[in-house]
Amino acid sequence: MSPCLAERLPNGFTTAIIEMPGRHQVLAALLVRNGSRFEAPEQSGVSHLLEHIVFRGCEAYPDARLLNLAFEEAGSIPDAATGVEATEFSFTAHPERLQQGLSTLAEMVRRPTFAQIEREREIVLDEILYDYNGQGELVNLGALSAQLLWPGQGLGQHVIGTHGSVANLDAAQLRAHHKAHYTPGNLVLGLAGNLDPAQGFALARACFGDMENGMAQATNNTEPAMITTAPEPSPGPLIKLVPDADNQFHLQLSFSAAGYNDPDEFALSLLPRILDDGPTSRLQQTLREDLALAYHVGADYTAYQDAGQLDIVTTVKAAKLQDMLTALLDCLAKFRDEGPRPEELAGARRRHRFDLEFGRDSLEAQIVRHVWPLLYSTPRLVEEELRLLEAVSLEELHGLARQVFTASRLHLVLVGPVDAHTERMVSQTVARF
Repeated sequence: MSPCLAERLPNGFTTAIIEMPGRHQVLAALLVRNGSRFEAPEQSGVSHLLEHIVFRGCEAYPDARLLNLAFEEAGSIPDAATGVEATEFSFTAHPERLQQGLSTLAEMVRRPTFAQIEREREIVLDEILYDYNGQGELVNLGALSAQLLWPGQGLGQHVIGTHGSVANLDAAQLRAHHKAHYTPGNLVLGLAGNLDPAQGFALARACFGDMENGMAQATNNTEPAMITTAPEPSPGPLIKLVPDADNQFHLQLSFSAAGYNDPDEFALSLLPRILDDGPTSRLQQTLREDLALAYHVGADYTAYQDAGQLDIVTTVKAAKLQDMLTALLDCLAKFRDEGPRPEELAGARRRHRFDLEFGRDSLEAQIVRHVWPLLYSTPRLVEEELRLLEAVSLEELHGLARQVFTASRLHLVLVGPVDAHTERMVSQTVARF
C-alpha cells in the first residue's frame, strides 16, 4: 500500500500527502509543469526569470521583505529551482504554522505583481556570467553537452537562457508565460512530514481550489503536459572543444539514452552505480585509485519523460588529458564488450537497497519518490522497486551497455587550454572507441 495519499480537484490541481509521524516539520513542495524545454528559443530563460520574479512580491505581500517574513514566520525561508521540465517552490513549515506557509505560497505563485523586473533581470544576468569565460564563451559543461546532444530542440536549451534572450524579455511575456503555465492542471503540491492528511487536503483546497484553468494549451490543463514527439539526439561521435585559460581540462562525456517512461529506465539507472558509486566502483577504482589521473570522476543518468543521457564528468590537469581520455574510453569499451561482473551487480543491488531504506527517513526523498512522478509519470513504490532490483540480470545490463556505449551515441565536451595538438589527440582517441 502506498504511504502517499493523493487528491485531484475538479480544476485539475493535485495534492499528494505523505504522513510521517514523529517528525517535527512539514516539507511543502509545489511543482509546476514548466521548464526550459517548453520555451520558444527567443524566450529562452523565461521560466527561470519568472521563478525569480514571483519572489519580488504579490498582492498580499507587495515586496520581497514582507513575503520572506511571512515564510519565516511559518518555519523557514522558501527555496526554488527551475529545471528542464519543471519548476519547484518549497519551504519547511512548523506543523502548527503549515496553514500560514501554504497560504503564503499560494499568494506568491498565483498573484505575483511582477514588480522590480529590471532589478531581478540584472541579478539573473549576473548569474548567467558564471557560465561564461572572460572571452564571452559558454563553458558550462551541462549546457554545452545539451546543445551537442539536442541541437535546435527544447532539451538543448540552457535553463537559465542567454544574455540576449533574458535581456529582451519584457513584462508582457512574463505575464503571458505565467498565465499559460501556472494553471491548476499544471500544479502538483506535495506535503511530507508531521501532518494530518485531512488537514493537508483541506488547506490545499482552500488555497488552490478556486483557481481557474486559464489559457488553453497543447493539452487541456487538467492533464499532464506530455511531449508527443520524442527528441532526436544528434548522431555521434561529436566533439566540442572550448578554449579556456585554465591549467586543467573539464570534461563531460555524454551518451544518449532512454527516458524515465521507458521500460529500460530502471536498469539504465543501475549502470552509473556500477561505474561510479564509491571508491570500489569501476571508474573510480581504475581512474582515481589505480591510475591517479584525477581527484574525482562521476557518472550519472539524467532522465526526462521521453529521453535521457548517461554522463561522465571529470577534471584533469593538462599533462594527463591524453592518459585520462584513453583510460576512460578503454574502461567504457571493456564494460560494453564484457558487461558487468557478478560482484558488481551484487554491490549495486546492496547499495541501492540501502538507499531505498535510508530514503524512508527523508522528507525530501519521499517528495521525490511519490510526488515528482505525478508530473509526467507514475510513482513507483519501494516494494515494486525492490522487485525490479532483484529481477535485473547481468545479461540485461550487458545488453544496455552494448546499446548505449557506442560511438554513434558519444558526445564529448572539453573545456580548457585547447590547442592544435589537443584537437588532433582528442579526435584520434575518440576515433578508436
